Amino acid sequence: MNNLPSRGEIWLANLSPVRGREQAGFRPCLVISVDQFNHGPAELVIVVPITSKNKSIPLHVEISGRETGLDLTSYIKSEDVRSISRERLEKRIGRVSDEVMSQVLEVIKILLDIT
Repeated sequence: MNNLPSRGEIWLANLSPVRGREQAGFRPCLVISVDQFNHGPAELVIVVPITSKNKSIPLHVEISGRETGLDLTSYIKSEDVRSISRERLEKRIGRVSDEVMSQVLEVIKILLDIT
């Protein structure tokens, strides 16, 4: 990986190995952690996976493929927050708008009961 990830960017990441119902394999992920953390000595980023399957889950935030660098309309799985090594990031795909980023963070706040 030549470039450091930034908040709001979508990266292809290798999420395997996993357990249970966690998203596995090479998947697009939205970086949600702040850049001070993303570029820091921990060499970790906090991401949420993205899927192209619409399961009508209210926690998922829909995004346009055309506007984000993805091939299809996709869904950010806001309930699947995880910290991963930057080494799992394969390539930058695109980025989401500030509006989409705000929607994702609002869902996460609800999930974690953060006011």
